Amino acid sequence: MWCLINLPNGTTSGVQCDPKRNSQECLEKVCNDLGIICETDYFGLIPVRDNDSTDIDECNAKQWINLRNPLSLHANDRNHPILLSLRVKFWVPAHLILQDSVKKLFYMQARQELLDGHISASSWENAAHISALLLQADGYLYDPNKVFANLSGLERGSPLNTADRRQLRRPSKRKCSESEVKRGSIASAVAPDDTSPETVPKNIYQAYTVRPKFEDLEPEAMPENFIQMIAKEHETLNKIKMAATSAQYWVLEEISSLNGYGEEVFEGITITEQSVRCKIGVSPHGLTITKDDEKYSVPFTAVKAAKSIKRSFRLTYMNEEHEETHIELKLPNHRTAACLYRAITEKHVFYSCETVRPVVTTQFIRDLKGTIVSMFNEDTELGKRYVFDIQRTCREVYDNSRRVLHARGIEISKVQKEGPQAQAEKLDQQLADEVEESSKLERLVEERLTEALTCVICADNIIDSMFLPCGHITACRQCAEQCDRCPLCRANIECVNKAFLPPVMRTRSHTASSAASVQPIEAQ
Repeated sequence: MWCLINLPNGTTSGVQCDPKRNSQECLEKVCNDLGIICETDYFGLIPVRDNDSTDIDECNAKQWINLRNPLSLHANDRNHPILLSLRVKFWVPAHLILQDSVKKLFYMQARQELLDGHISASSWENAAHISALLLQADGYLYDPNKVFANLSGLERGSPLNTADRRQLRRPSKRKCSESEVKRGSIASAVAPDDTSPETVPKNIYQAYTVRPKFEDLEPEAMPENFIQMIAKEHETLNKIKMAATSAQYWVLEEISSLNGYGEEVFEGITITEQSVRCKIGVSPHGLTITKDDEKYSVPFTAVKAAKSIKRSFRLTYMNEEHEETHIELKLPNHRTAACLYRAITEKHVFYSCETVRPVVTTQFIRDLKGTIVSMFNEDTELGKRYVFDIQRTCREVYDNSRRVLHARGIEISKVQKEGPQAQAEKLDQQLADEVEESSKLERLVEERLTEALTCVICADNIIDSMFLPCGHITACRQCAEQCDRCPLCRANIECVNKAFLPPVMRTRSHTASSAASVQPIEAQ
């Protein structure tokens, strides 16, 4: 059976797998084609269905394939290949990524989620810095000719992010083509008939615009000089000659603390209390529960129990007052409820635990045929479907990857400890030190030249006379007329001629004499 995998870099990979084997084999084959030797635990597969609506963004789909189950479970027709998407499932900090190929896939997906508004900057200054990093990571050099004066009135007046604009935009009639573009590439694509002004970038800086999200404050309109803010940050990155791979690392480092980083959002309606819309965001740091205008965070350590039954999901946790709190939701379907339960369990285990306990790895369900057979033989593997496919925690993945790369003699990707701002400040300090050192050397040369052009007799005037026949030039006109013998060689002086210094030396001597005449006045 053939599987077509949509990759985050916009390409498609085809692999042939045995439908009776588990989906882990498919994931490993795709990762091997991408040069990923280890760190495959960070990624997952999402099925792409032909009846998916174009309004559903692939980045937000939470129907992760369980990699421990047979691949045939996801095949509706064995005569056609299975369509899957390779996506980052566990968003770890950038410094934990050891392979450049893995870092690139992380960056490609993070880039698209930034431009689509799934990950929002904290402020306009932070948005300008991230936009500049994206430009540098994609290989664009700073060009002042591409920076225009200001934004149009439409862009200045609207504080909406890119995701809001996409929702307000009239749906395109070419749904099939948009679906194919979205599934085939994670890069932003606009249908040919969608030519609204806000989707046509004026230049490269406007195409890489990242917008902040203001949750508790009044939304701020985009500053008029926002393009100049991006260009200034981009110029700084070019000044320090930041490589594209380094820029990719710092993009991930910058967004790791932003809203939406590695977060899966599930929306439902409360059951036990008054029916209101409730969202539960599952991120690497914990849960974010939003009810109407009320929003609060629940760390994984405060979660006591989670359970899903058909469309219902029940969560038990300890609130800030150390009281046991329950929340029960009704989700759109039983699959979404199961995905929420799975997301909380897997993220809690992956990011918080030291190891994966058997109670998680052995949890499974059976289909009807397997249930009947298990009545007579409990140890049968027939119809067994595992609930979780997590095998290692974050710490175990990192340690195992270091051992694998070291055993194969592969160099581990180096992590830059200094950020772009620190590098820019260090470069400015280095340039300032060089200028100061050059000034010191220039002053030393001036002092030596002034000393060489000063009369050795009076040590005040500039030398301008030559003694004959010895030819020495060591005195000014006033002192030369009073000498009978040369002060250097003690030879008799027959005549004194006027000496003409080269133009450059005359200029330097005039400057030195002016400085010497001003110095006593300043001292007074």
